[in-house]
Amino acid sequence: MSQLIFHHYPPSPVAEKVRIAFGMKGLAWQSVEIPRLPPKPLLMPLTGGYRRTPVAQIGADIYGDSQNIFRMLDEETDGPKLVTGLSMALASWSETVMFALALRVVLTNAMDSAPPEFIQDRGSLYFDKGWTEEQMKSDLPAFEAQLQAGFAMLEAHAAQSGTYLFGDAPNQADANLHYLLWFVNGRWEGGPAFLSQFPHLLAIDAKLTAAGYGTESALSGEDALMIAREASPQSPTGIFCYNPQQLAVGDRVVVRQAGDTADPDVTGTLRMLDNTRISLDMHNDEVGHTALHLPVLGYKIKKA
Repeated sequence: MSQLIFHHYPPSPVAEKVRIAFGMKGLAWQSVEIPRLPPKPLLMPLTGGYRRTPVAQIGADIYGDSQNIFRMLDEETDGPKLVTGLSMALASWSETVMFALALRVVLTNAMDSAPPEFIQDRGSLYFDKGWTEEQMKSDLPAFEAQLQAGFAMLEAHAAQSGTYLFGDAPNQADANLHYLLWFVNGRWEGGPAFLSQFPHLLAIDAKLTAAGYGTESALSGEDALMIAREASPQSPTGIFCYNPQQLAVGDRVVVRQAGDTADPDVTGTLRMLDNTRISLDMHNDEVGHTALHLPVLGYKIKKA
């Protein structure tokens, strides 16, 4: 594999799950730190406007969304496989139900201390349309109760599962557990006391944390753009799945995050489609030809 580049910022919980996966595989990777809020002028040329964190890069192939990055790591690197059917199912639940609850608890508790522009930006991505600070604070005890219920189900499973959630080797499911615990514990003053109810989950997390993030080195955003500009996409092309939308390679397509979010549309030329990934050829004056890879699950895809 060519050099693995990771665009992220240290406080990002979603990036944290990928950083811990680098440690599971013992990878060397290059770190490009990006802003927490748009604009992101050294990232957007690579992604065609896709704004979420994190993004992984191998040459001119650009991978958005953590579930898609996990698949890429299994495809492109050696070491233990991270993705299984069960790990994907649990990851989907943790990324939607559990992370949504954790965000509500953490951000609502932070509304009196965090920068207002940060709360507004994240609220536009993750909260119900028309949300208000007063309503979020009123609903906070119910959010905490639901979050507790989810962790209790995971705790009951972990008590019988062995070293990790699905046996003696960590995988995607454990990385998703880690980022939830890391986020709640580190970003909510009441997090440590709340999580003390779940000793088996904390024991798994301690092993993951001890393994670290692999070998990290710094890279500038400008150098990452240059690497993309001097490369060309190496990923496959074609249609490899049931195709109810009758999309064809070369079609102009629009992809956006599912749900009522503030995410922008991403438009490109269809390069590849299979059961779990869509790839778009993108052209930009700053980087030339790149391929952007996003998941199918959780995204709306339509012809432009």
